[in-house]
Amino acid sequence: MNSLNFYPLININFLIALMVLSLIVIFIGFKLKAPGNIFRAMLLCLIILSISNPTIISENRENIPDTVAVVLDLSPSQDINNRKDIAQKTYNNIKNELEKINNLDVRLKTINGERGSKIFEPLNSMIGDVPAERLAGAIIITDGQISDAPTLLDNFNFKSPINILLTGNKEEKDRRLIIESSPRFGIVGEEINIDIKVEDISASSPNALVSINMNDEIEQSRSIPIGEIVTITMPLERAGITSLNIEVEAGKEELTLQNNKALVEINAIRERLKVMLVSGEPNMGLRSWRNLLNSDPSVDLIHFTILRPPNKQDITPVGELSLIPFPSRELFQANLNDFDLIIFDQYHLRGILPQFYLKNVVEYVVNGGALLDASGPSYAGPYSLSLSPLQNILPTEPTGDVVLQEFIPIMTNYGERHPVTANLKDNISNNWGPWYRMVEGITIAGDVLLEGPEARPLLVLNRVGQGRVAQILSDQSWVWTKPGSNKGPQADLLRRLVHWLMKEPELEENELSARIDNNTILITKNSLILDNKPIISISPDNTKKEIILEDIGKGKQIGKILSPQEGTWKFSSGNSKIRLIVGNSNASEYLDVRTTDNIVEPIVEFTSGSINWVNNENLPKIRHLPKSKLVENNDHIKLVKNEKYFVKSLQQSTLTPWYLILVLSLFLLFLAWYRETK
Repeated sequence: MNSLNFYPLININFLIALMVLSLIVIFIGFKLKAPGNIFRAMLLCLIILSISNPTIISENRENIPDTVAVVLDLSPSQDINNRKDIAQKTYNNIKNELEKINNLDVRLKTINGERGSKIFEPLNSMIGDVPAERLAGAIIITDGQISDAPTLLDNFNFKSPINILLTGNKEEKDRRLIIESSPRFGIVGEEINIDIKVEDISASSPNALVSINMNDEIEQSRSIPIGEIVTITMPLERAGITSLNIEVEAGKEELTLQNNKALVEINAIRERLKVMLVSGEPNMGLRSWRNLLNSDPSVDLIHFTILRPPNKQDITPVGELSLIPFPSRELFQANLNDFDLIIFDQYHLRGILPQFYLKNVVEYVVNGGALLDASGPSYAGPYSLSLSPLQNILPTEPTGDVVLQEFIPIMTNYGERHPVTANLKDNISNNWGPWYRMVEGITIAGDVLLEGPEARPLLVLNRVGQGRVAQILSDQSWVWTKPGSNKGPQADLLRRLVHWLMKEPELEENELSARIDNNTILITKNSLILDNKPIISISPDNTKKEIILEDIGKGKQIGKILSPQEGTWKFSSGNSKIRLIVGNSNASEYLDVRTTDNIVEPIVEFTSGSINWVNNENLPKIRHLPKSKLVENNDHIKLVKNEKYFVKSLQQSTLTPWYLILVLSLFLLFLAWYRETK
């Protein structure tokens, strides 16, 4: 490329002044008709030209290619109908056409949508190293369901045309279930409200049947009006994660059934744990119970110790007694169901609680309550609780003997595998300290986790109706709080007992659980009996598979699924069934799978791009032209030709070499002199 440039040898102001002065002299010469004035005018022009120093610059240029980004969206919503085939075919044709265009750098990217249909985030990373003035534009092949489309276009820094090629059909119809609102947390014992809506413009009926499944156990169905927000009320009955699987029946026209269902997970927590502790007499273990229960700020503890039975007679005046009457009616009849846990600590029949109230305790447990009995020597005597209505729920029956000898509690085979006791030895570096007394009993029902001498049951757990009962046949657990050789996991043991009685999921003895860790599903199964049967897994695409778990001891078996598919996984083992969400099963692209241009239309208008539907074989033509020549026509794919270049080499040559100027000047001077002499 050649160009003419001027580089004056003097200041430009002086040059202009010289030009003006020369014009005045030439004008006066012509006015006076001076002989040889034409030659003097030519000489002055030659001098001014030489001072202007005209130079020819020859540039050796190399064109810089424009950059175009091509993004292929193969997210799960593209699996509907033949969208993926159309998208792949369009992508290949676009790539071939772009390769025919000279001076164009084509960058390609395929989005699999493992984390949702995010298009603009990878688009920005593709062209992050390209200056804005070198961008030709972008071509995005998608169904329009994009989760990261920018909404504040004033800060959108992609100024070149963005061209959208849509792979679906216009005016598609589909039924979908929408979760308008749902809580993330709830309180055990209270109800939660979930707002849902069913949308279906092609429905022939005004209502749709919706089924709700809670924790794969409780299922109900109801008919709700289409297009209206309906509130579903469900109770939270246990702590931990509560899964609600909500599904609407298939509609008349469906693109997919994936958006006909939704999984809602709610973390149910206990607001306050109300515990009643009744001690039959003062004993060394009282402090342990109070320290354990009062250390938890979420526990409301009501504690009564029977210091003076009704039949006790002494000479102390009644006015000097500080004891209050035991509020048996208020606790065991009027407000019994308000308690989450009842603990009898060495309580025995002394006329404090009538048989009627103990029957209320039995009904309380059967209906879902929890009872913990820490028995002392009185359990083997004539005032034993086993002689009361509680015998129907207590897991042991005393023989009448009390074992008075030093012994160390021993885990049974069940104890080695039960979550309450399996890991107790991990927290104590030395051996457990000894206990010195226990009640001999016979196990009637339940699981024995700890044994005393000669395999006598020491800790027994049992389920009764909807409730739970735990019994410790000794009043010696407090000795584990002593330092030195008597040390033991007393606090951990009692805390786990309380949590098991409260039905905490992680302490269930036959529990199947699963979680996500580093893109891997970790499956854990608790079992009291080693079971080598595989568990059944159902992937989001309904592929059924058996998974063999590895036994790692202490009642746990584990399994893994590497790089799992996103969606809702189902696992079952016997009567245990769970669900696990991998990724976001309620992702925005599944909420509405209809092909749409509504999301991308503002972006296309902002960048002066185009939108084309490519559900047929007609591929839009690609126009790579300067920005001034691109017309607003959505029938074409628009790419800006920026015509950028860099100079590889530069050569300068002057038009007024000194020797030529000198010869011409002398010649013109001679002609002017010669003309004046004539």
